[in-house]
Amino acid sequence: MLRESVGVTATSRLLSISKTTIIKRIKQMGCLITKPLFNEHHQYYELDEMRVVVGYKLNEAWITYAINRYTKKIINFIVGRRTKRNISVITKSVLQLYPKMIFTDRLKTYKSLIPKTQHDTRKKNTTVIERHNLTLRTHLKRLSRRTICFSKTFEMLEATLKLYLWGYQLKF
Repeated sequence: MLRESVGVTATSRLLSISKTTIIKRIKQMGCLITKPLFNEHHQYYELDEMRVVVGYKLNEAWITYAINRYTKKIINFIVGRRTKRNISVITKSVLQLYPKMIFTDRLKTYKSLIPKTQHDTRKKNTTVIERHNLTLRTHLKRLSRRTICFSKTFEMLEATLKLYLWGYQLKF
Protein backbone atom coordinates (compact mmCIF):
# COMPACT_ATOMS: atom_id res chain seq x y z
CA MET A 1 0.00 0.00 0.00
CA LEU A 2 2.94 2.28 0.66
CA ARG A 3 4.08 1.90 -2.96
CA GLU A 4 0.57 2.85 -4.11
CA SER A 5 0.56 6.22 -2.30
CA VAL A 6 -1.68 5.03 0.52
CA GLY A 7 -0.75 6.79 3.76
CA VAL A 8 -0.62 5.39 7.27
CA THR A 9 -4.06 6.70 8.26
CA ALA A 10 -5.72 5.36 5.10
CA THR A 11 -3.95 2.00 5.49
CA SER A 12 -5.13 1.66 9.08
CA ARG A 13 -8.68 2.50 8.03
CA LEU A 14 -8.66 0.05 5.08
CA LEU A 15 -7.15 -2.85 7.06
CA SER A 16 -8.95 -2.05 10.33
CA ILE A 17 -5.62 -1.93 12.20
CA SER A 18 -4.51 0.89 14.48
CA LYS A 19 -2.11 3.52 13.16
CA THR A 20 0.50 2.67 15.79
CA THR A 21 0.52 -0.96 14.61
CA ILE A 22 1.02 0.17 11.00
CA ILE A 23 3.90 2.44 12.05
CA LYS A 24 5.53 -0.36 14.10
CA ARG A 25 5.28 -2.76 11.15
CA ILE A 26 6.75 -0.24 8.73
CA LYS A 27 9.70 0.29 11.08
CA GLN A 28 10.14 -3.48 11.56
CA MET A 29 10.10 -4.15 7.82
CA GLY A 30 12.48 -1.24 7.25
CA CYS A 31 14.97 -2.85 9.64
CA LEU A 32 14.81 -6.12 7.67
CA ILE A 33 15.86 -4.45 4.42
CA THR A 34 19.54 -3.98 3.71
CA LYS A 35 21.29 -2.11 0.95
CA PRO A 36 21.48 -4.41 -2.08
CA LEU A 37 24.87 -5.39 -3.45
CA PHE A 38 25.46 -4.16 -6.97
CA ASN A 39 27.97 -5.86 -9.20
CA GLU A 40 27.78 -3.38 -12.04
CA HIS A 41 30.91 -1.64 -13.20
CA HIS A 42 31.67 1.10 -15.73
CA GLN A 43 28.16 2.53 -15.74
CA TYR A 44 26.76 6.07 -15.74
CA TYR A 45 25.37 7.40 -12.44
CA GLU A 46 23.53 10.49 -11.28
CA LEU A 47 23.68 11.98 -7.77
CA ASP A 48 21.27 14.47 -6.25
CA GLU A 49 19.77 15.71 -3.00
CA MET A 50 16.12 16.27 -2.15
CA ARG A 51 14.90 18.50 0.68
CA VAL A 52 12.12 17.15 2.90
CA VAL A 53 10.47 18.13 6.18
CA VAL A 54 10.72 15.93 9.29
CA GLY A 55 8.85 16.51 12.55
CA TYR A 56 6.34 19.02 13.80
CA LYS A 57 8.88 21.83 14.12
CA LEU A 58 9.56 21.67 10.40
CA ASN A 59 13.10 20.36 10.68
CA GLU A 60 14.89 20.30 7.39
CA ALA A 61 16.26 16.97 6.18
CA TRP A 62 17.93 15.94 2.95
CA ILE A 63 17.73 12.69 1.07
CA THR A 64 20.96 12.26 -0.86
CA TYR A 65 21.04 9.36 -3.29
CA ALA A 66 22.61 7.87 -6.40
CA ILE A 67 20.84 6.22 -9.31
CA ASN A 68 22.09 4.17 -12.25
CA ARG A 69 21.15 6.11 -15.34
CA TYR A 70 20.09 3.13 -17.45
CA THR A 71 18.78 0.52 -15.01
CA LYS A 72 17.13 3.20 -12.78
CA LYS A 73 18.24 1.29 -9.66
CA ILE A 74 18.99 3.27 -6.51
CA ILE A 75 22.59 2.48 -5.58
CA ASN A 76 22.53 4.05 -2.13
CA PHE A 77 20.77 6.78 -0.16
CA ILE A 78 21.22 8.60 3.12
CA VAL A 79 18.77 10.67 5.16
CA GLY A 80 20.17 13.56 7.17
CA ARG A 81 21.71 16.98 6.82
CA ARG A 82 23.32 18.12 3.59
CA THR A 83 26.87 17.83 4.85
CA LYS A 84 30.07 16.84 3.14
CA ARG A 85 30.21 13.67 5.26
CA ASN A 86 26.76 12.50 4.15
CA ILE A 87 27.42 13.32 0.52
CA SER A 88 30.78 11.54 0.66
CA VAL A 89 29.06 8.32 1.81
CA ILE A 90 27.04 8.29 -1.40
CA THR A 91 29.91 9.27 -3.67
CA LYS A 92 32.17 6.59 -2.18
CA SER A 93 29.54 3.91 -2.77
CA VAL A 94 29.34 4.99 -6.43
CA LEU A 95 33.11 5.31 -6.87
CA GLN A 96 33.52 1.71 -5.66
CA LEU A 97 31.63 0.64 -8.79
CA TYR A 98 34.29 2.23 -11.06
CA PRO A 99 31.87 4.51 -12.92
CA LYS A 100 32.42 5.76 -16.45
CA MET A 101 30.85 9.08 -15.52
CA ILE A 102 29.02 10.64 -12.58
CA PHE A 103 26.52 13.42 -13.26
CA THR A 104 25.58 15.92 -10.54
CA ASP A 105 24.24 19.41 -10.13
CA ARG A 106 26.65 22.26 -9.47
CA LEU A 107 26.94 21.75 -5.71
CA LYS A 108 30.52 22.65 -4.76
CA THR A 109 30.89 19.65 -2.45
CA TYR A 110 30.85 17.24 -5.38
CA LYS A 111 33.89 18.87 -6.96
CA SER A 112 36.10 17.87 -4.04
CA LEU A 113 34.75 14.30 -3.83
CA ILE A 114 34.57 13.18 -7.47
CA PRO A 115 37.59 13.11 -9.82
CA LYS A 116 37.35 15.63 -12.67
CA THR A 117 37.70 12.95 -15.32
CA GLN A 118 34.54 11.20 -14.06
CA HIS A 119 32.45 14.27 -13.18
CA ASP A 120 29.98 16.21 -15.32
CA THR A 121 27.70 19.02 -14.08
CA ARG A 122 25.69 19.92 -17.17
CA LYS A 123 21.99 20.31 -16.41
CA LYS A 124 20.78 18.07 -19.25
CA ASN A 125 22.63 15.10 -17.75
CA THR A 126 20.63 14.96 -14.49
CA THR A 127 17.19 14.47 -16.04
CA VAL A 128 16.81 10.85 -14.88
CA ILE A 129 17.36 11.63 -11.20
CA GLU A 130 15.26 14.81 -11.34
CA ARG A 131 12.41 12.78 -12.85
CA HIS A 132 12.89 10.21 -10.08
CA ASN A 133 12.64 13.01 -7.48
CA LEU A 134 9.24 13.96 -8.91
CA THR A 135 8.09 10.34 -8.90
CA LEU A 136 9.17 9.92 -5.27
CA ARG A 137 7.33 13.08 -4.26
CA THR A 138 4.21 11.88 -6.10
CA HIS A 139 4.19 8.36 -4.66
CA LEU A 140 5.32 9.19 -1.12
CA LYS A 141 3.22 12.09 0.08
CA ARG A 142 5.50 12.55 3.09
CA LEU A 143 8.14 13.91 0.67
CA SER A 144 5.86 16.52 -0.90
CA ARG A 145 6.45 20.16 -0.21
CA ARG A 146 3.86 22.38 1.47
CA THR A 147 1.54 19.61 2.57
CA ILE A 148 0.13 18.31 5.83
CA CYS A 149 1.85 14.94 5.28
CA PHE A 150 5.30 14.53 6.80
CA SER A 151 7.42 12.05 8.71
CA LYS A 152 7.68 12.65 12.44
CA THR A 153 11.12 11.03 12.76
CA PHE A 154 14.17 10.34 10.62
CA GLU A 155 13.74 6.64 11.45
CA MET A 156 10.26 6.53 9.91
CA LEU A 157 11.39 8.43 6.83
CA GLU A 158 14.31 6.05 6.29
CA ALA A 159 12.14 2.95 6.82
CA THR A 160 9.59 4.27 4.33
CA LEU A 161 12.29 4.94 1.73
CA LYS A 162 13.80 1.49 2.21
CA LEU A 163 10.40 -0.12 1.70
CA TYR A 164 9.68 1.94 -1.37
CA LEU A 165 13.11 1.63 -3.02
CA TRP A 166 14.27 -1.83 -1.95
CA GLY A 167 11.08 -3.50 -0.67
CA TYR A 168 11.32 -6.28 -3.26
CA GLN A 169 13.80 -7.97 -0.88
CA LEU A 170 11.07 -8.87 1.62
CA LYS A 171 9.77 -12.44 1.46
CA PHE A 172 6.24 -12.96 2.75
